[in-house]
Amino acid sequence: MRRSVSFPSEFEMAAACIWYNRTMKRKQPRKPTLSPSKISTYLACRVMYKYTYIDKIGRFYYRPRAYHSFGASLHRTLEDFHKAGGAETQSPEQLIETLHTVWTSRGYASLEEEEQRVGMAAEMLEHYHEDYLVEGVKTILTERQLKWDMGEFILLGRLDRLDEHPDGALEVIDYKSGRLSVTEEEVRDDLAMGIYALLAHLNNPDRPVSASIYCLRSGEKGTAAFTNEDFVEIEDGARAIAQEILQIDEDSVMDPVWLPNVCPECDYLRLCARRMKWDVERMIGGST
Repeated sequence: MRRSVSFPSEFEMAAACIWYNRTMKRKQPRKPTLSPSKISTYLACRVMYKYTYIDKIGRFYYRPRAYHSFGASLHRTLEDFHKAGGAETQSPEQLIETLHTVWTSRGYASLEEEEQRVGMAAEMLEHYHEDYLVEGVKTILTERQLKWDMGEFILLGRLDRLDEHPDGALEVIDYKSGRLSVTEEEVRDDLAMGIYALLAHLNNPDRPVSASIYCLRSGEKGTAAFTNEDFVEIEDGARAIAQEILQIDEDSVMDPVWLPNVCPECDYLRLCARRMKWDVERMIGGST
């Protein structure tokens, strides 16, 4: 007689993961790290932050999305492009060939949608290749993590690209695959760009630092230069938000709160809905 086999649900697996993290993995505590992604997650939803970075149950709930795969494919292509020497050694055809080599198909609703996105990415990269070479400007790193010990925590960020200008000034460049336009003010007010620029400054205090968002869809770029006073303000802000975030630990109890601009697309919606007994369809309908 064949026995039936029952597999644990995602909720049971997540609960087991939390238990394991709390009881079996207790080691000498390491200095906590904060990044733009962690800070943005916390500012969006404290419960999402705890589930992702403290309880570490994201792998049980993550859903592949087309825009994640699209952006990741472009970033990987450009990383390989610059490692191979950039436009000085790589032709547009080689750049597109790299795209097809590293392309990831996860999250697309259909083959037709995916093929459309491949064509769009190829067009973006052709324009990128045309615009890349600027006399005297040298790309010195791509897809590299910078970090700085802030005392109570380590601040870190992964830069898409860092360029060096003829006068020694550094320019942090962040790729955006979904944007068509950007202004200097938007760059200056962007949390991630401020932290990336701060990290470049802390690691190179004798050099001027600017930050740019490069819109891959249009080729438009917005740039903001930062002063020492700007960096003091950015660092103070990072330290202030860190004081809040570092209060959260495994024993923190947080009840999910419905956030109409966050919850409908959140990977943890089913978990929070089950915990709080939300009528999700009604709540989503009421938030539109």
